[in-house]
Amino acid sequence: MRLTILSLVISFGFLAMTVRAIRRRVLGEQVAMIWLGVSACMVLLSATLPTHLLDRAARLVGVAYPPELVLLLAALFLVVLVFHLSIAQAKLQSKVTRLTQELGLLKAGSPDGPTEDLERIH
Repeated sequence: MRLTILSLVISFGFLAMTVRAIRRRVLGEQVAMIWLGVSACMVLLSATLPTHLLDRAARLVGVAYPPELVLLLAALFLVVLVFHLSIAQAKLQSKVTRLTQELGLLKAGSPDGPTEDLERIH
C-alpha cells in the first residue's frame, strides 16, 4: 500500500510539473503533448498497481518479470523521443541554412548592408 501511495504522489507531482511548464510556456506544443501522455501513463500505472494490471499485461506479452515491461516501454519511448527530436533538429538546421542564405543575399544586394533594406520593408 505504501508503494502505491508513493507512486501516486510521484506521478501526480510529475503531472503537476508538466502542467506548470506548459502554462509557463517552457515546453513547446508538440513536446508538451508527449510529456502529458507520459504523465498520464505514470498516473494510470500507479493507480492500477493494486489491481496487478502490470502483471497481467506482462504475462500477455510474454515477459516473465513485470517491471521489465516498464523498462522495455521506457526504452521504446526514449527511442521515439530521440527520433522526434532528431527530426525537429533537422528542420531547424534547414531553416537556419535558408535564413543564412537569405541574409547573405540581402548583404550582397545592398552596399550599406541589410539594415536599410529591412527598414524599407517595414
